[in-house]
Amino acid sequence: MNKNIKAIITISVVLFTGLMFTSCAKKGPCLECAANQTGNKAEVSPEKEKKWQELNSKVVELYNQGKLKEATVEANKTLKYAEKEFGNFSANVATSLNNLGELYRLQKKLPEAELNYKKSLDIREKTLGKEHLDVSLSLNNIATLYLFQGNYERAEPLYKRAVNIMGKNLGKDHISLQTPLTNLAELYKTQKKYKEAENVLQKLVTISEKAKGKEDPLYAKAQNDLAAVYYLEGKYKEAVPLFNSTLSILEKSLGKNHPELAIVLENISEVYKKIGQNDKAKEFAERAEGIKFKNQTKS
Repeated sequence: MNKNIKAIITISVVLFTGLMFTSCAKKGPCLECAANQTGNKAEVSPEKEKKWQELNSKVVELYNQGKLKEATVEANKTLKYAEKEFGNFSANVATSLNNLGELYRLQKKLPEAELNYKKSLDIREKTLGKEHLDVSLSLNNIATLYLFQGNYERAEPLYKRAVNIMGKNLGKDHISLQTPLTNLAELYKTQKKYKEAENVLQKLVTISEKAKGKEDPLYAKAQNDLAAVYYLEGKYKEAVPLFNSTLSILEKSLGKNHPELAIVLENISEVYKKIGQNDKAKEFAERAEGIKFKNQTKS
């Protein structure tokens, strides 16, 4: 992304699915998981499932506290328990591997992260089926790891497959598509494929509007990202109304002196510079500086 145009930080630019609390992403009983579990040599008892949940919850708690090394130790214990009690090819093991991969990624141990992500994906594909929702979560994580490594050719088809699977499971306009679509757009922007990024972000704006409405920060984020691509394409007149709409939404939802508003104001200032409206550019730049100053004095 052009250094003068910034993404607002309501949501990270690139998104992983994070740690999972349960063995499956689907809400309520999952028939695929049930069939998978009963295929083990020993029938899984509710007590063993509860024990695994407790172990996994401890991992998530440490993760949320930023204690990554401690969380990794507990995640390995949780994985070993899952392998022993549920079998090597179970939804619990797949989730434990995914969580372990995420912890390794956060510690920049990328080979270990990739290995665990791929093991998790392999189990999910074989036991739950290649169109299961959990498969899309694994695909997104692996693709985003490739994005960080600059391996764009391997990342793109995985993102597209994740989007397709999520669409089949949740509906093509479900807000959960925000994660892989945001990442796919970022992949295209990184490669300067701005038209492709524009198409993806236009879809994301539509999804955000349907799911959250036009006053939600998530909708504002999607608009801001699309406006940023318009800027990179030199479509300044298309970018201005989107940036202004983003500003209006965030003023209402976050307050007029929130730090994120300074970012949007700077974006608007940059666009006005490009179209030669220097007075307006100065006005928005000064507003941004004022917000920064107020937040600095608070801290």
